[in-house]
Amino acid sequence: MRPVIFFDWDGTLADSMPICIGECRMALKALGLPDQPDEVIRRCNGPTNEEGCAILNVPEDLREEFVQVRLASGLSLVPTLQRLFPGVREMLETLRGRAQLVIVSNGLSVYLEKSLHTLQLEGVFDRVQGHLPGRTKAELLGDLLRDMRPERAIMVGDRLGDILSGKANGLPTVAACFGYGGEREYAQADLRADTPEALTALLEGWMEG
Repeated sequence: MRPVIFFDWDGTLADSMPICIGECRMALKALGLPDQPDEVIRRCNGPTNEEGCAILNVPEDLREEFVQVRLASGLSLVPTLQRLFPGVREMLETLRGRAQLVIVSNGLSVYLEKSLHTLQLEGVFDRVQGHLPGRTKAELLGDLLRDMRPERAIMVGDRLGDILSGKANGLPTVAACFGYGGEREYAQADLRADTPEALTALLEGWMEG
């Protein structure tokens, strides 16, 4: 049985920060809410949309509408702004066939599907798991593990939530240090890679080990 590599999407495979900043700013404007500086909005890339509302101080009674407007805005930006980190496409081509590649993300499925279509990555991943309201990434990862029953698996991500989700399920974890996390987050991972090329080599070594 091929080993399974679980990847986060935003900040690990996709360099999607321009979409995050654009969609949040568009949603704030549409709802008449105060603008936020880029450094605050950047913190919304990785957490769930619900967590993003708290970061941006969206009032409770507007949060559901904010999430919907943010989603629609983000989908409108995907065709022109979505991109992979340099070296990621080559990494995926190297790994596919040798491992099952799976996305587990806090992004919604409709966003992930449009991103994969835009980037011509349809069929590359064996499974794509988007966020489900009320479920944590650790819970969704656990569901995938119980369903797939891999003999070996590893979790790759750029934020602390990714690393903790892997650890909660007993997986070795890799910090994608070219993403949007910080040193304190990366330090929690078992392994780290500073570039997609280094991540490719690391995962190849793990598969052979």
